[in-house]
Amino acid sequence: MPKRVESILFRGITFRRYPDATGWAERAYFTPGGTDRSNGVRRLHEEIWMAHNGAEIPSGHHIHHRDGNPLNNEPGNLACLSADEHASHHAGERRGSCTPEAFENLNRIRPLASEWHRSEAGRAWHVEHAQRLWESRTPVAYTCEQCGSGYQSKSRHGGERFCSNACKSAWRRTSGLDDESRNCQRCKAEFRTNKYKKTRFCGKSCSRLDSIARRRAGLESDRS
Repeated sequence: MPKRVESILFRGITFRRYPDATGWAERAYFTPGGTDRSNGVRRLHEEIWMAHNGAEIPSGHHIHHRDGNPLNNEPGNLACLSADEHASHHAGERRGSCTPEAFENLNRIRPLASEWHRSEAGRAWHVEHAQRLWESRTPVAYTCEQCGSGYQSKSRHGGERFCSNACKSAWRRTSGLDDESRNCQRCKAEFRTNKYKKTRFCGKSCSRLDSIARRRAGLESDRS
């Protein structure tokens, strides 16, 4: 049986929610299609807030439903809060609603929730949830430390420094970050080289002399 779907058209874009979906976000929020999301369209309540206020949502801020009803997307019910304010607000709601009976119920269902998160359906939800979060992120502009070109990244891990793995590897080679000391197998002199290379000699001269010696040793072995 196909999932029920509710649709709302706002500024020429169709937003949908699925009342019977497993994921809470799918049930609660009207979301644009994949193509619109890739073009930067956000969830319906966020788009309504931006249209009503004529401004983008500041970085690190969320659009909060004042009355706690995610289906009430009237402009007056939407507030722009910092991520910390938003989390604190909902934490306060949860603390206020946790009676002794509620705590007892939480303790009862906690093992069931853990079991569900480990299930196939739970893992699938986490994958889908992570994908939605990634798609909703706004790319940030950076400058590559190796080639100097500009690039954008959605990563929030910090330390974004290079536009590609090739530039990262080139920078490591140039900086000598992965170099180590070795002793030449020909003259025994110490030299430095990248630890991922199989270099055995301090230079071309020793490498050439070693090749000559090995060829001579082979010829003498044949003669004997």
